[in-house]
Amino acid sequence: MPRNALPVRKLREQPDLDQLKRQTKELLAAFQAGEPSAVAEVSLHYRGADASTFALHDSQLVLARAHGFDSWPKLKAYVDGVTVGHVCEAIERGDLPAVREMLRRRPELVDLEWPGHGETRRLHVAVLRRDPLAVQLLMEHSADARRGIWPHRDATSPV
Repeated sequence: MPRNALPVRKLREQPDLDQLKRQTKELLAAFQAGEPSAVAEVSLHYRGADASTFALHDSQLVLARAHGFDSWPKLKAYVDGVTVGHVCEAIERGDLPAVREMLRRRPELVDLEWPGHGETRRLHVAVLRRDPLAVQLLMEHSADARRGIWPHRDATSPV
């Protein structure tokens, strides 16, 4: 997603994938019909879109970007419950197959902050559980061992 394009749509508290699928079809039809609001939204998130070749997968990408996601699969994974909190909960339960699957679907979750938990990352949860298999899995998915740990912040680095 272009860094200067901000999300323009907001997901409901309990998003419904079927509703999002309907919205992609509606956006596709509206864009192909030349409706100004659809043309503006598509133009914001999809450069050089051509109504004659614009397809459902293009509409899915636009809708995902309009909600702040880089792709339709990432939006779908979020709606399906693949979130930072769920990854941490799976680590806490020791459910490594679930962790592996969630990271396969949304690899960026490996190092995102866990809202409401300070600088805690998935790696910290695994270390605090003394779970070497979880630590290994997270490191295989490129977890940054120096991220979020206070001694490694610039403010506390040696001069």
